[in-house]
Amino acid sequence: MNPDLTTRDRLVETPRFRAAFRQVPAPVAILLVPGGAAGVTGLTCTSATSLSGEPPMVMVAVDTKTGLAPLAEQAGRFSVNYLAADRTAWARAFATRGRDLEDLAAAVVSGRTPVPTLATGTTAVLECRTTTIHQGGDHWILCGEVLHARSQTDAQPLLYLNGRYGTFHSEAGQ
Repeated sequence: MNPDLTTRDRLVETPRFRAAFRQVPAPVAILLVPGGAAGVTGLTCTSATSLSGEPPMVMVAVDTKTGLAPLAEQAGRFSVNYLAADRTAWARAFATRGRDLEDLAAAVVSGRTPVPTLATGTTAVLECRTTTIHQGGDHWILCGEVLHARSQTDAQPLLYLNGRYGTFHSEAGQ
């Protein structure tokens, strides 16, 4: 990359960047990592997506201030729990920066691998082995191999758009 950017090539202003991404719908997931005061730490994120099909991998971006990436590196495992539309309260509860799960501990169970997962209220759950962590600006990009996956096809996904939670509505007849 050329460090001598022309005026035309300068980075977009942060408010304009954020405003653009507020218009892009994103799935809402809760990242769970072993560790922290309650034994499990969780965080709501809207930047969790597939990375590779072979091998099956996922990537999650988390703010560096949360402390979750170092916990995931230390534990060697994490789970990505995509929320169902009726779990807005959970999304809000986990939206604080890397909070411990003292009040929502009953919702967390050990997964098959074992890694902490949400027992209910999800459309999909991915149990992952931490492979690499990269810094990208003010976020960590957490990459993991998916060791186990489960899905609930009859649940509507929770989405985040323009600062609000909502759900997906398909076209009529589909």
